[in-house]
Amino acid sequence: MNISNYTMTKPIFILSLPRSGSTLLQRLLIGSGKCSSLSEPSLLLRLLGDDYSMDRRAIYWEYLVTTAINDMRDNWPGFDEAYYKGVRELMHGIYSGLADNKEYFIDKTPRYTLIAHEIIKVFPTAKFIVLRRHPLAVAASMSEGRNYWYPEDHAIDLYDGLNKLNDFAGKYSDRICELRYEDLVVQPREELRRIGAYLGCHELENSLSSPLESSAGGSLGDRSGVEKYNAVSTESIKAWRKCYNNWYRRRWARHYFAGDRAAAMSKCQYEMPSEIT
Repeated sequence: MNISNYTMTKPIFILSLPRSGSTLLQRLLIGSGKCSSLSEPSLLLRLLGDDYSMDRRAIYWEYLVTTAINDMRDNWPGFDEAYYKGVRELMHGIYSGLADNKEYFIDKTPRYTLIAHEIIKVFPTAKFIVLRRHPLAVAASMSEGRNYWYPEDHAIDLYDGLNKLNDFAGKYSDRICELRYEDLVVQPREELRRIGAYLGCHELENSLSSPLESSAGGSLGDRSGVEKYNAVSTESIKAWRKCYNNWYRRRWARHYFAGDRAAAMSKCQYEMPSEIT
């Protein structure tokens, strides 16, 4: 069907680290009947960012593309405006087609933390939901089901992603809706009302009266929670602490959750659990 037949939708970006409950939030918002989505659209990872912020794998050398883009930028002051306008128009068309006349389309892609500052430049009128979860819970969840403990496999998220998410939330605090996974599962009705007030989309909490949506469609995303839960559950709030069950893991946790990182997380009311110290 021709894109002109679709009503232009409003994009919502959910920004979070992986394993932070973004799939749960996505399912709740879809269940409201106001939003459409696809598991993890991811396309902006190809269109935004450079080789300094992204580690792309390609048969060409990414740094040469960055050099060429910088040459164009240096030789034409209008390059960024033209490029961002092109990306915005392209994605608005895609989001509108995928939304199938729903008012909002949710783009939930965890690695968008790496390019969040660019996304808000491209979509200055979009809505941004920053979803937090205790970073030690995130690390534990990433290692769930493995026979070894090596959170550095996810260093791009646990270090760069968290730092950039913190910077983004601090800089744009007046333009975003920030919430914690822990609050979402303990008091989902109140948190959905708060999100609804931010979006100008009320009665989002009506999604709690029905089983959670089984899928947003698409092939990507973490389906472990989708398969396990059909309603909001508080089961995972403290269960992750059992993961730190030996001296090596506790030492890693103390080293990771220290200094500037701990200070930034304390603003979100996240502290080091006493059993790990």
